[in-house]
Amino acid sequence: MANEGNIIGFSRTQLDGITTAAGRNAMMNRDMPYLTEFWQGEALSATEWEETLDGAASGAFATAGGYMYYDIDTAAVGDEDVFLNSLYRWQIRPSIFGDANTSVSKFILEWEAQAVTAITSHDNTHFFMGLSSAKSNDIAQDNLIGFYLDTDVLKGKTDLAATEEATGAITATLTNWNKFRIEVAPGAITFYLNGVAEDSLTTAAAQPDVAMYIVLGTRAEAAAAVGMNIGNVRAWYEEVE
Repeated sequence: MANEGNIIGFSRTQLDGITTAAGRNAMMNRDMPYLTEFWQGEALSATEWEETLDGAASGAFATAGGYMYYDIDTAAVGDEDVFLNSLYRWQIRPSIFGDANTSVSKFILEWEAQAVTAITSHDNTHFFMGLSSAKSNDIAQDNLIGFYLDTDVLKGKTDLAATEEATGAITATLTNWNKFRIEVAPGAITFYLNGVAEDSLTTAAAQPDVAMYIVLGTRAEAAAAVGMNIGNVRAWYEEVE
């Protein structure tokens, strides 16, 4: 099977294990779009990801202790951006997910990431991990769902046409590896850190209902190089039963 490390399932079948009454595993075909990125390809796939590297910034596959990830870093120049965005957009429709007339009940995005250099050197206005209607790491963009920095403190937020809602502070050592997760469901968008639900946002007027790109990236605040290591990434829909 070609390019197993970089799979976006718009033309392939997703296999989900289910248990039969006899307790044995069977397989069920799922045709909803999904993404799995474990970097086995040891490179950035231009069929699934786009990369923005300002100035002398760099992006490259890397390993540490057997762990594979993609490393994006700025030069030591203020206001330089580095980010990845998915080539394809995803349906984000929290107002109607779960309705009897739609095929999906929930959208889930999860990934592993590590900030490079002290978080105080990252520009708060362009540290963003999540979903955006624009191919941009600018947290002031309309129509987004993601983790961001507020005075160097991690939070989550949603935005629909400039109406915003934000979580409280989320305690995290961002220079460590962490697992992030966003669940978009009817009536609530929930932010998870390392398997723990941190906060759910429920204001319908702040929940975007537009197609969105996956965006992961940061910006140098001053003359100090910063970056982001991006590990495993998964995105999928849960179907209406």
